[in-house]
Amino acid sequence: MAPSNHQKHQAGRHLAVAEALLHGHSASLHGAQTFVTINGRTAAVQVAAQGGWMVADIDRMTAMSVDLYVLVDVTDGRRDFYVVPGDDLRAGVRQRHDEFMASVGGVRPRNPDSRHAAIYPANVEAWRNRWSLFEDVAQPAIGDAAS
Repeated sequence: MAPSNHQKHQAGRHLAVAEALLHGHSASLHGAQTFVTINGRTAAVQVAAQGGWMVADIDRMTAMSVDLYVLVDVTDGRRDFYVVPGDDLRAGVRQRHDEFMASVGGVRPRNPDSRHAAIYPANVEAWRNRWSLFEDVAQPAIGDAAS
């Protein structure tokens, strides 16, 4: 039986933690679904198992304030990691989406109501294995009280 999308996502979170540990960082799962904590910083993990990371709602994603993302690509047995600053990831997704929408006259051809967008490895190649971003000044973890 093939693993479910949920199982792949959870495996990706564990892979992100393991890879961070192998790079000498402290790392653990944070919460039950999306986040990991690396060197005291909370990051969102997204997993691609079919060549790209899917964004269900571009507006919701670009309105988020996540500081760092760890994008894990497990497509065809790969184990590739991209550590991307949240602002850079959101700006790139928005720019590519806006360019696509302009190229199709502002209306999605198959489903005008879709808010879908995608991120591909080529879009984030500059951040491949950028684990050093976790060495910057520590930010409070989600849910921690700021002092």
